[in-house]
Amino acid sequence: MPDSGNWAAVAAALPMAARAERERPFWQALAAFWGWRKVVDAGCGAGFHVRLLGEIGVEAVGFDAVLAAVKDRAGARLMVADVASPPLRDKAFDAALCVGNTLSLLPSRAAQRGALDAMARAVRPGGVVVLQGEDAGELVARGSVVRTRRLSDGALHVRVFEHFGRRVRMLAGAVRDGAESPLETTLLLPTSSVVLAPMSRDLGLERVVLPLTPPGGDVTWWFVLSVP
Repeated sequence: MPDSGNWAAVAAALPMAARAERERPFWQALAAFWGWRKVVDAGCGAGFHVRLLGEIGVEAVGFDAVLAAVKDRAGARLMVADVASPPLRDKAFDAALCVGNTLSLLPSRAAQRGALDAMARAVRPGGVVVLQGEDAGELVARGSVVRTRRLSDGALHVRVFEHFGRRVRMLAGAVRDGAESPLETTLLLPTSSVVLAPMSRDLGLERVVLPLTPPGGDVTWWFVLSVP
């Protein structure tokens, strides 16, 4: 995983108000369905979901390996930690979340398995691990892809996805009209529910059905596991 954190800082600057309004009913329904009181967010970035869960009455804590993503983020309980070895007490949470590119950013399948094991150990028996991501391999199946989004300061947030051997290379950064700007390079390990299924079985975790339709695009997957 990259350690400069520039890409994470740029991502944290994206407009989040509309996203919060769009996602709030979904997370509120999940929290009510499973009776969540305390949740941990693995790979939390700048703490979007930690704050959102707090707004709906769920105590949440998050951690991320990238310092730039979590520092100086007032109003959320965030810390710097490795997703495979977070400083968490066993069975302390009702649920663990790992959403976005977190799993895809890990360097190997073994690292992904280790992260999944760590999350499961942090969840009480009967709790759930909620995984979500975007299948980077599927995203670039027909060639390179560019995504853009306007930031509040007028700059354009750009992400370019392209094949890079068995991985997908993502170049991301903020660009202003008529200017040249460097892009951060990040390698993604294509990941999907098909990849995660054998890992979860090896760890003794049972897949359960997501009880409602989630937000997300065509190449977004969700994978929910029950902790015995």
